[in-house]
Amino acid sequence: MVLLAVSMLTFGVTRIAGTPLYAAVGVYSSDEMIEARKELMGLNKPIWEQYASYVAGLARGDLGSSRRTFAPVRDEIANRLPATAELVAFAVVLAIAWAVPVGALAAFKPRGWADRFGSALSQIGVSVPSFWLGLLLIYLLYYLVPVFPAPFGRLGGANPPPGITGFYAVDALLVGDFRLFGEALRHLALPALTLSFTSSPPIFAVTRSAVAGILDSHYIEAARSYGIPSRVIKIRHVAPNAAPPIINIVAMTFGYLIGGAVLVEVVFSWPGIGTYAVQAMDFSDYDPVVGVVLLSATIYVTVYFLTDLFQFIIDPRLRE
Repeated sequence: MVLLAVSMLTFGVTRIAGTPLYAAVGVYSSDEMIEARKELMGLNKPIWEQYASYVAGLARGDLGSSRRTFAPVRDEIANRLPATAELVAFAVVLAIAWAVPVGALAAFKPRGWADRFGSALSQIGVSVPSFWLGLLLIYLLYYLVPVFPAPFGRLGGANPPPGITGFYAVDALLVGDFRLFGEALRHLALPALTLSFTSSPPIFAVTRSAVAGILDSHYIEAARSYGIPSRVIKIRHVAPNAAPPIINIVAMTFGYLIGGAVLVEVVFSWPGIGTYAVQAMDFSDYDPVVGVVLLSATIYVTVYFLTDLFQFIIDPRLRE
């Protein structure tokens, strides 16, 4: 039902926003050519018939064809999805690397250095637009101090490694090409850092809140009263009980970023599904936009469902 509602909303909005007709035939075409192309593209039918035809195609796994490149949308998304997935995965790993430990330390020592540091970074992260931060990092770390390469795609002008996973860094490592592995990481660093910085505040906040709630619970007080060492309490009691909400927010962040990395992809010329959707919108190309939105919604719903299922497995309280 969620995906059906998303498809209806996206399909309707894209039809209202514009038409790909003139992009297909040109602005100097005759009326006869325009009418012929409109009939060929099915744009002369009522919108409900267009939507019914589109849903019938979805049932067959057909996402339509791009009016701009004339290639199947399914194939183009399949070629671009690994780029987005690699960027998002690396960004989430970076976000976890600082937000979870700093959030836990902030809960262990309220108003300590970790609490102040994490709160400051989180406030900046939720206040700074991702595209602005990306442009700032490009200016500082490429233009002023050329530490990282030009923001032109995943490898610049280098040849990609053999396609094993679709993740260039992983594929280069699997084939033993460490030079290409380093080049992939250098191109990945700035966009991933941008995404991680703007998406990590919720992870930090949830980690701090979850750990603080566990520390204030009665069974932690009982464990302390029995003289159990603090390290044992943190590892055996605090960490397992604080894990479910942290896993939940990490999964939600990953699902959101699959479709929410659009601006960062455009700023860094990253050839993912976000850039593909923006390029399609420039030409009022319906099917790629709807396909990307549906894919993003599907991934989000799937990730959220799998996360709930995993929490049900690891948390016995949910099975009672």
